[in-house]
Amino acid sequence: MRFYLGRSCAQDPKQETRRSCVERRLQRKIVIGIAHRLHKDLLKKMKLSGLRQSLPRDQGLGNCLNVALIYSTLLALLMTAAQGLQLSAFTTKTPRVSKYTTKSPSASSMNHDATASLYRFNATNGITCILMQVDGLISIKYRNKLNEDVEADLYMPDDPQLSGECVESNMEILTMDFKGFRLSMTFKKSSGGEGWYINLFELTYSSSNWLFEHPDRPNLDVRLTSPAQTPMYFPTPVGKSYVCDKEQTVIMYAPHDSGDLSGHIAKLYLRDMHMQSFMFKDSGKWGPSFHCSATGSYRDETAPLAVGTALAIAVLLTISGYGGWRYFKIKKVQYGSME
Repeated sequence: MRFYLGRSCAQDPKQETRRSCVERRLQRKIVIGIAHRLHKDLLKKMKLSGLRQSLPRDQGLGNCLNVALIYSTLLALLMTAAQGLQLSAFTTKTPRVSKYTTKSPSASSMNHDATASLYRFNATNGITCILMQVDGLISIKYRNKLNEDVEADLYMPDDPQLSGECVESNMEILTMDFKGFRLSMTFKKSSGGEGWYINLFELTYSSSNWLFEHPDRPNLDVRLTSPAQTPMYFPTPVGKSYVCDKEQTVIMYAPHDSGDLSGHIAKLYLRDMHMQSFMFKDSGKWGPSFHCSATGSYRDETAPLAVGTALAIAVLLTISGYGGWRYFKIKKVQYGSME
């Protein structure tokens, strides 16, 4: 760190921030204060020892030069030490600049169009079937050759290569290819057909991708997916678009039966999201907004419905059996009394 003595913060050629300028001024004041105190102590010692009166002129001049040299050396050492001076009360760590850094609602609404990317996938007839606008980031945790767990971040680009499927009436797929990565999302309709949701996220890449520095296991084909037991993602009524300014996180692991050896774990951070699938309008515009809930997801109702149906059938059979048994028993008793 250089000290621009005598300059204001605005004249700093490096265009330091106001916080950096305050730190620099405090460091300079501390150095000057320490140097001034050392100078006063040296003069006081010289006065007490009688150097100014007893020494000859040449010797006094030499001593003055020595004192000046010592003073300059001490000042240089102090300036060097000040470069690494940490003022914990006035400094903070540099925040990690990423798309999943928390933003206030006002900032989110103001910068939505500036930070979010728009993805449109059309069916073979030219009609938009999947439309998504999101500010997304992929963070992948891996291990390097030093046996350290590190993270690599990758932003979702503005113009990936899009592909997918919009043929079946109950399932659609959107795939993005960019920088050696492939991110795929599978959309499905609920069992009753009244809602849609994302059923599966899948991320594939090579462990030797340029994003990873010194990976411990290079040249591996990595495939990570969202867990099968995870609730449905972003459930929305058919014909409506899912809207959520809150940050949503999707964690992807290697499937248990894949035999994966990479040990990678990926987190997909989605923010300022506006999304719709199963679109049937020729205009290709958003449907009515359906805002996200507190949890952002709900569980598939297929299993609860099956369990409830089986329980209802069991109860019905039990009641019917008991009713039949009672009927025949009472009838038998009546016949016995008549005899």
